Amino acid sequence: MVNLYRRGRIAERKVANLLERRGFTNIRRSAGSRGPADLYARKEGIKYYVQVKSGSARVSRYEVHRLKTLARKRRGVALVAHYSDGKVRYRFYGNWSPKRRKDSQ
Repeated sequence: MVNLYRRGRIAERKVANLLERRGFTNIRRSAGSRGPADLYARKEGIKYYVQVKSGSARVSRYEVHRLKTLARKRRGVALVAHYSDGKVRYRFYGNWSPKRRKDSQ
């Protein structure tokens, strides 16, 4: 039997592996899920702060607010990844990166 904390850490590892396969680099996991972001990653010079949710868990407004504040302060992108049934759905919340994306120019 797996408790909720362990299930969440497993989902974080699976999302980290998926991000790595999609070209993200410098992927780091937070220590003990204490901060607003569970994962930190980079892609094309842009920093991503990722909150991972698994199963039926939903991200609260407060969690989104903390994640967006962190990303804004550190000039990055806030991202929520929901892992369920072997699939990951992403939701982006703002891009405060000094670099602009190629497709938005």
